[in-house]
Amino acid sequence: MGYTDGCFLCLPCKGGYFSFYGDFCDPETAGHIYILKGANGLCSGYLLKTVCKRATALSIPVEKVYSRSRPGALEALALPQQRLYILDGSFPRAFEPKYPLAAETVVSTDDCFDREMLEKNKAALILIGKIMETERRRTMQYLAAVRSINADSSAILYPCVDRDKIRRYALRFAAREFPASEGRKKPRSIFLSGITAQGVTVHYDTLKKYPIVNVIDDRDGAAASVLIENLKTEAEKRGLTAIVCRCQTDPENRAEHLLLPEAGTAFFTANRYHPAPERIDRTIHVSRFLDTEKLAANRMRLNFNKKAVRSLIEEAVAAEARVQDLQDMIDAYYEAALDTQRLEQTAAALTQDIFARIG
Repeated sequence: MGYTDGCFLCLPCKGGYFSFYGDFCDPETAGHIYILKGANGLCSGYLLKTVCKRATALSIPVEKVYSRSRPGALEALALPQQRLYILDGSFPRAFEPKYPLAAETVVSTDDCFDREMLEKNKAALILIGKIMETERRRTMQYLAAVRSINADSSAILYPCVDRDKIRRYALRFAAREFPASEGRKKPRSIFLSGITAQGVTVHYDTLKKYPIVNVIDDRDGAAASVLIENLKTEAEKRGLTAIVCRCQTDPENRAEHLLLPEAGTAFFTANRYHPAPERIDRTIHVSRFLDTEKLAANRMRLNFNKKAVRSLIEEAVAAEARVQDLQDMIDAYYEAALDTQRLEQTAAALTQDIFARIG
């Protein structure tokens, strides 16, 4: 079984894009990596969808990575049992092979397009691309502001959190619930949610893969990240794979959710932006770890920060909606120049090569 049934791995953050593709696949340990290159990500999405359908028909487990800018479209795919990976190498990921042909194969889709038709529309494509880049930078500016405000809230909340109590709770929980596993697994990071043109998109389907879903009720963002980091540490001590789901606005420092595949257990932080999933097996209220009097004394400032963050996220969603509209305009030019027959031939050749490795 794949560990995720949907996530993001590359999202805009402050100052640029933040990627977890280094955790997703390593050319030194992978069976093989296919990097899809070409004039437009439309072709990559079609190739990934074709491979995914074939794997599903053969009952081969897959892990899916979705595109932020093309709703429902795949951006990468893993066949974890076979250690095979297929990646969209277009911007902003821009993958290049480290060990060409030995560990990675580049699949080009440039020949699937009518170059002459695209050259005739060069001026329009450049103009749209420049406007789109402006909107992308605007999204990053909003997210940088969100990070700054959240940092202020974190400073307020820090003295309200009993970290020793959290550590003791994590120790007891792990001793009771986490099985031991041989060896030491490398932790992974993903984005289970992200800001898109549709709002804050959460990949709830991934949670359905886990028999036990623990919801951490933390509406202030006070202690969930601290609890998750402690639970991650205890899981790693027991040799379990820890998949940490990071926050888009502060991926280096803030953990939002935790997936433990071998334990069949997920921890999901529920708040305004990540409503609790339909199935809840246990709820952990972070209020048990907080000094409620100190929290109440700072409630007015925290609420002000929450309103500011809400407004900034709404602006980021609006900017992403404009980016998607512009992407749709670019896609329309490329769709008009697409040779579908040649694309189908490329998909057939790629699928044959991948599944020949499986046997």
